[in-house]
Amino acid sequence: MKIKKDVFKILEYCDKCGWIWQEDDCIQKDTFCEICNNKLKPVPNEYFEDENFKILLSKKMKQKLLEELVFTSPNFDQYYFDNAINIKGQKDDAFNAKMAHGKAILEEKSRVPKCPSCGSSNISKIGVINRAVSFTLVGIASSKIGKTHKCNQCGTTW
Repeated sequence: MKIKKDVFKILEYCDKCGWIWQEDDCIQKDTFCEICNNKLKPVPNEYFEDENFKILLSKKMKQKLLEELVFTSPNFDQYYFDNAINIKGQKDDAFNAKMAHGKAILEEKSRVPKCPSCGSSNISKIGVINRAVSFTLVGIASSKIGKTHKCNQCGTTW
């Protein structure tokens, strides 16, 4: 029997680009900013207006966090701060392009014919010449008449 661990959301911030992330935290782990790859830090409790609701910062508290923890950080990088949305958009576009490419590959693989007997995709087409030679040698009893594929694994023709 599998025991489900409680999963709760936490807010983390990047002191390099100023981005605030909401993460699922069920196991203590290091997380890194998707924009600048800097290690994320948990948002301190003093920036939450409601002690029981720690998954959202008000605009006022977000600005306070930026002024006190991000802009004063030795890691702060103005370029990343100014371009965070564009960088995130570019990374999202690159990720979506990779996903679309992977999906296209999977769709193409699903279109590859498979042997109806053994399911192998190691098949070959039976050409017109091959069927004609078989018909000439064996006659009407040829097993290749009306067949277009042969399985190279089990020998089935269909």
